[in-house]
Amino acid sequence: MEQLKQQLFGELDIPHILETVNHFNGLFRYSGTKQGEAAVSYIEKKLKEAEVPFEHCEYDGFFSIPKEAALSVNGEEIRLVGDVYSAEAESITGELCYDAASLKKGLTELEQAARFALFKDKLVLTWEGGGPFARRAMEAGALGVIHICATKGPYIHHSNIGVAWGTPGFDEEPYMRFLPSAGIARADAENLIDMQKPGRLTASLTIHMDTQIRRSSMVIAEIPGSLDSFILVSGHYDSWYEGITDNAISDAILLEYARIFWKHRARLRRGIRIAWWSGHSDGRFSGSAWYCDGHFSELRAHCVAHINLDLAGCKNADQIAVRTAGTEGLAYTGRLIKKYTGKTPAAYIPMIRGADQSFWGAYIPITIMFKYEPLPENRLSDCPSGGPWWHTPEDTIDKLDEKILIRDAKINLELILDLQGTAQLPIALSEFTADMSTRLSAALDSLPEEFDGTEIRLTWQELIKRLIWLAGHMAQNTCSDADLKYIAGKLLHLIYCRRSPYVHDFGETFGIFGSIKRFTGMTAENTPKPHYTIAKTEFLRNKNRLCTGFREITHYIDKIQK
Repeated sequence: MEQLKQQLFGELDIPHILETVNHFNGLFRYSGTKQGEAAVSYIEKKLKEAEVPFEHCEYDGFFSIPKEAALSVNGEEIRLVGDVYSAEAESITGELCYDAASLKKGLTELEQAARFALFKDKLVLTWEGGGPFARRAMEAGALGVIHICATKGPYIHHSNIGVAWGTPGFDEEPYMRFLPSAGIARADAENLIDMQKPGRLTASLTIHMDTQIRRSSMVIAEIPGSLDSFILVSGHYDSWYEGITDNAISDAILLEYARIFWKHRARLRRGIRIAWWSGHSDGRFSGSAWYCDGHFSELRAHCVAHINLDLAGCKNADQIAVRTAGTEGLAYTGRLIKKYTGKTPAAYIPMIRGADQSFWGAYIPITIMFKYEPLPENRLSDCPSGGPWWHTPEDTIDKLDEKILIRDAKINLELILDLQGTAQLPIALSEFTADMSTRLSAALDSLPEEFDGTEIRLTWQELIKRLIWLAGHMAQNTCSDADLKYIAGKLLHLIYCRRSPYVHDFGETFGIFGSIKRFTGMTAENTPKPHYTIAKTEFLRNKNRLCTGFREITHYIDKIQK
């Protein structure tokens, strides 16, 4: 394996990568547009030149691109950026309501209800954004939302208020109604807050969008190994403007991976499937969701890991962290990070509801995404990658750092190479189980008495006994990809998701055991009665889902023991 790694490193051609980045530098790669499709044609042209086989995929998606937006106050126009899926607005006029409560944490449901009641027939200026907030503001009767960009300076980062993950099904269709929503630069917002303090302030909102169903293409390169199992390696090619760090550099690295892995395919144990998604930014992860839906059976049967590349090669990103589902344990990625940066991370960062993580229902047991970030003293913004240019026209080719690009290309290459070649998938079951036990116990301890988690604790304890046995079994390198897919992959779905494996959770904040943590602090006294009654039902259903899932994994391990 070491010999193959050195050969691949030696064949990694940086001029090839930079050639692709320079080509993408001339394209605004919006999904289903002429320039987006030109990017697909370029990727396919390069794959053909390298004789790499690929699948050309096409699908219809709901894509949304802001055209222009402004807020008019006292005859002055203030620049805005419309959100993906924002409704259009033509000089909608109303009182500007500053949502001061958006800076507060831990509001009860009664406090939230009082907060949103103030939005009726108002244009809401707020520090909170995103789909769940925009939907609740719409249901409260707000005329529109203007959310404040936290980054200092003139930056307004493109944002998205869609909550349906991917192209909606019938059940998600009602969530495709939106109110006008746009972002505003921090300095402009702070001026408005000062102007609003003395009393009532009237504003007029205009938002023009290009939102429609378009047909979009994607490319999936297929590099077989000796086994049926494969590693999915992916990144999104759609962008805001040229989107050099987000995500042209990663796209170019993936293209180079396809070329060099194909040359050495006869030496691969597991296959490598490389995907360039659309609909990441101008949809709600539409491309990866469609691919999961359309290729579900083979993903469920054979995909054993998903490695996602985003924001690679960005200047100032002098350190690396890891965002992961956690099954491989910290030491596995920590070893690589120390090799390439000299520092070992203190902890992993649990996977987020984003970054084309559309594959939980496919029971993929390993999911890893490196984060490339500045040192704390060099951070310019809280944005991903630490650069204020994220999701703005300033994400240009001068933000590329060639040395960091080489580092990021090599660390991901080494990770992929190890995952495809290892005899047994590197799942640190004892470490992962201990971590999840601690997190589950904390989540259950935080629940009020009326949300009884006793059954969850008991079924988890029974499962723990089997997982401890399985960890010893794995020490003999005798656990198959199929067994680990079902056990670890199903466990991840239970831990990270709320819905059936065959549909996608909504695009809202979630986390480890988020399906039960959402009831933390909720009581009959601090929650409106209708919401509280619904919450009790929701808890019971999530409890049943967890307990049944834990029992199914327990029974599966029992069969292995026999």
